[in-house]
Amino acid sequence: MMKKILLVLDSGDSALLARDYALQLAKRHQCALTALALIDGAPLLEGEAMPPGAFAYRVARDASMEQRWLDNARTLLDNMRAQAGELDVALASVLAEDGHPEDELVRHAPLHDLLVVSTDSHLGESERPHDSRWLENYLLNPARPMLLFSADTVLPEHPRCVVLAYDGSPCAARALQQFVFLGLAHDLPRKVIANHTDPLEAERLACEGAAYLAGHGLPAEPVALTARGSNSQVLIAAADSHGAALLVMGAFGHNSWKERLFGSTTRTLMKHCHVPLLMFH
Repeated sequence: MMKKILLVLDSGDSALLARDYALQLAKRHQCALTALALIDGAPLLEGEAMPPGAFAYRVARDASMEQRWLDNARTLLDNMRAQAGELDVALASVLAEDGHPEDELVRHAPLHDLLVVSTDSHLGESERPHDSRWLENYLLNPARPMLLFSADTVLPEHPRCVVLAYDGSPCAARALQQFVFLGLAHDLPRKVIANHTDPLEAERLACEGAAYLAGHGLPAEPVALTARGSNSQVLIAAADSHGAALLVMGAFGHNSWKERLFGSTTRTLMKHCHVPLLMFH
């Protein structure tokens, strides 16, 4: 069972949703919660064409921008301390100044059981693009599973189940194992989704995944699909149609569910999944 959760703070809508979700998880599971405010100063070091005599302006502008990010990060941490106190959640705050986000995740994640993040990563700066490459870089070799909130995530008022995507691959098998270990949403019914052009193979895979869960005291309904279209569309539609509170998956590729790590399926789900997404590679 979970003992420590690492939450990456930010101020976008999905980040605030992730924050509230992590606080409730910590309270429900009686976990310690670490809040990490990531400050990525790399954009300030990138080359930029400047007219003659504008160097001093850029130095002052960059210093002002970095200070604003630091102030925003500290405000987020202060708000977290207040909320954690109201919920009686043990909180250890960490402020990472000018660190590469993926490096900070690699450094802190091994001390925790679960990483909760969102695709918002701008520290309140709406003009900065949301860049999820740091999440992808972490997922290439993650120490711990990631619970991700995208810009399209909306928590259902009356969730009916947990949907677990399974294709028989090592990534999918490890994702099922992490779901069992973490104890996330174990109070809800479970559905194991397997999609394959061969209906017999789809049925075999769905039953295989369901059998693993049943062996751990978590009975699940196998759901075999032969749906066409992109895998991301299939998974999003399955989560929506079943009223999922959580989608669990390994890392899938673009042409089949056993392709390389970051094909279109994984990237699309990271950006557009409508429910919290538990991922492990």
